Amino acid sequence: MTYRTLFPPVGAALAVAASMLLAGCANSPPSTGMPAHAARTATVADNAVSPSFTVSGAVGRRATFDLAALQALPAATQTVGSNSYTGVNLWTLLNDASVGLRPDAAVRNPVLSMYAVLVGSDGYRAVVSLAEIAPESGNRVALVAYSLNGAPLGRNGMARLVMAGDMKPGRSVARLAAIEIFAAQPSGR
Repeated sequence: MTYRTLFPPVGAALAVAASMLLAGCANSPPSTGMPAHAARTATVADNAVSPSFTVSGAVGRRATFDLAALQALPAATQTVGSNSYTGVNLWTLLNDASVGLRPDAAVRNPVLSMYAVLVGSDGYRAVVSLAEIAPESGNRVALVAYSLNGAPLGRNGMARLVMAGDMKPGRSVARLAAIEIFAAQPSGR
């Protein structure tokens, strides 16, 4: 059985990014498996709602978003099942002037080897390949939602990741506390 059988084409980029993460790529999270700043954030009680989240890593500058800052960005709405989520497209957020995604200009198609690790205040983590959400490649919707059916998220925090199209909602990171961007490095061939 090949990876193409195990993972649909949409998930192939994610599978590659996850395997690079697990293989210990340069700029990958510390041995705890969690970005250093997220490890500090994850000390918050499991049921605590984070009032903001940080974006760091391969970006122009580290940024912090609270609800007002998130709502100031262009809004998008995504329906998943019978629920309607409103928030900001992750690609839009990463390319906002306050963050400035910073791909390596010396690499051909640098976004293809980049990924985001999203961390909840309870330490829950999910990986999103940037090629998966980039308009010029996968163009999938990854929404940093702040509203569910027109109401605040409540116990699910100020913001959460919603991955439309995933067969199971395993990458829906509630109580979003951190987003860290990484670039996979060559294995040294």
